[in-house]
Amino acid sequence: MRSRSYIKKLALFMIAGVMMLGAAVPASAATRLDTVSDTYWDEDDPIAHWDEVEDAYQYEVYLYRDDSRTATIKTKKTSYNFKSKMTTEGDYTFRVRALAKSSSSSYRDGYWSDYSDNFYVSASYAEVLKSGGKIDTVNSGPGALGTGAVAEPDISVVPSGGAWQRNDHGWWYSYADGSWLTAAWFQDPASGLWYYFGDDGYMVTGWLTWNDNQYYLNDSGAMVTGEQTISGAAYYFEPSGILEMK
Repeated sequence: MRSRSYIKKLALFMIAGVMMLGAAVPASAATRLDTVSDTYWDEDDPIAHWDEVEDAYQYEVYLYRDDSRTATIKTKKTSYNFKSKMTTEGDYTFRVRALAKSSSSSYRDGYWSDYSDNFYVSASYAEVLKSGGKIDTVNSGPGALGTGAVAEPDISVVPSGGAWQRNDHGWWYSYADGSWLTAAWFQDPASGLWYYFGDDGYMVTGWLTWNDNQYYLNDSGAMVTGEQTISGAAYYFEPSGILEMK
């Protein structure tokens, strides 16, 4: 026959088990935070944006380059400037999730958002971001103020909200209304670098003759200035991009 002491211990053990079970209920019943929606890039800069999630304590963001994760950050804001983490050429995307406070028993972390659209960083722009330098967009490029070297670029008023596009033939710059430039210079709003699009609308690389002057567009399509070595030969290009003739 079991002693009263044993029965008492058993009862206390059962009560403790019930209390532990009751304590676990709030955690399992915690509300999962909403999934972040509407991820997008700033129009001109590699700054990630997303919609606010109610009751989120902070956000965790994954940055990807060409489908490989390259950075992870946490922030309490609904945007993040990735310039210092996008110093290599490639197509960048990001996704984000809302995080609950670690001590919270009412909320759980949200699910990951969909991937954002691509933000392409050219080799030239990557170098600018890497060095932390700024590009002079007033005194450089075709038709630069004060050079008196060339006529104004052959660019008419163009729509806003564009993005780089690519297919098997090459690169072009497409605007939100579906239009694109042909036989025209273009200054990328994200980098300030100059590009030229041919009659077919595709970005030109290599030597270019325009208004009886010669320019050189590197492998990334950006117009070069200053001292350059091309195919083993040394050249000098004025701030306007024009080849200086010896």
